[in-house]
Amino acid sequence: HIQSDEIRFETLRSSGPGGQHVNKTDSAVRATHLASGISVKVQSERSQHANKRLARLLIAWRLEQQRQNECAALKSERRLFHHQIERGNPLRIFKGMAFTPQ
Repeated sequence: HIQSDEIRFETLRSSGPGGQHVNKTDSAVRATHLASGISVKVQSERSQHANKRLARLLIAWRLEQQRQNECAALKSERRLFHHQIERGNPLRIFKGMAFTPQ
């Protein structure tokens, strides 16, 4: 889970329908993950607390997606390196029952 001190929250006014409630309250939230710079804006709920909770979940989801993409790239790179291994070029050859170097 993400700690609260890792995220900077900014409150702002929502757009769209809602009349006086939307015009008076800062219920929309822009959340920025400080370490990665990932930013999300949530204004789908009426309350600021619900929007903060959704923003925290969205950031966690995006961080997980980023981590999975990095793992996939690393796995792909390792697979590519595996096919570049040169076979049949030994450094030492051991022969006989005593396995003495040649």
